[in-house]
Amino acid sequence: MSVLTRRESIKRVGRYLLSMATVTIYPSFLSGCSDQELDQSIAAHISKNTSYADIGNLKLTVLYDNIPYKKRLRTDWGFSCLVEGLDKTILFDAGRFDNIFMSNISKFQIDPHQIDNLFISHDHPDHIGGVMKFLEVRPKINVALVKSFRSGFKKAVRKRGADITEIDRPSIVTNNCFSVGEMKSFVKNEHALVIRTDKGSIILTGCAHPGIVEIVKRTKKITNDEVLLVMGGFHLLMDDGSSIRKKATRLKEIGVQYVAPTHCSGEEAQQIFAKLFGDRYLDSGLGRIITANDFT
Repeated sequence: MSVLTRRESIKRVGRYLLSMATVTIYPSFLSGCSDQELDQSIAAHISKNTSYADIGNLKLTVLYDNIPYKKRLRTDWGFSCLVEGLDKTILFDAGRFDNIFMSNISKFQIDPHQIDNLFISHDHPDHIGGVMKFLEVRPKINVALVKSFRSGFKKAVRKRGADITEIDRPSIVTNNCFSVGEMKSFVKNEHALVIRTDKGSIILTGCAHPGIVEIVKRTKKITNDEVLLVMGGFHLLMDDGSSIRKKATRLKEIGVQYVAPTHCSGEEAQQIFAKLFGDRYLDSGLGRIITANDFT
């Protein structure tokens, strides 16, 4: 018998525990997210009161990831991405360890004072680890997070001088961006950031605990824009090949043009998505910078 690597062991145990919990307790949780009704008046408000950003100005920089892209940066389990070129500069998530996170910001020569908004996808350590250290440098900032975040975390954020926007329903974040609203998950409730561009929507996910397909479908229900790119953690590390292929195929059927899975997506998922999307699959990882030049 071959010896399992640590990753393979975790993956197999995770699949077993997930399947047992799902089958014996909550069968409907197989999709990761309970169906949630969307208030069409809210969707109409978002469509009317957000505008399209010029894709030519857009710049997405992965600041924290466990998948390497540029070797000069230190990888670690977690995710963070800087969004530039919109009406506001947005920091999406903040990795796991504050020293690594702040070091990567420094290596990219990013001035924290030039960041206008902080958007946190969900309440897990590998996405909020650098928040407090960042707020020590940039305290006067708006932090958008889902309403279910721990009260202690919210109190600590406010104590450092930041304002908090607690999101439970789809909400406008800036003139060019909106949140899909808090989506339920048996792992952790989460929201995704949607950037409206003149070439289609770009969806940023932290871990996609409610389900990557469900997040994209919800985005389409809000604005019905074409989806240019889905990027971030797809949370498919514990899925088997058949499940991943079904989800990848479904995203393509929905009309997703480009994908850039990283963080908790898993190597098998990356391979399957790369094969299915071909030259519309974008390699991602720590240090990756995505601009209009990546879209043909």
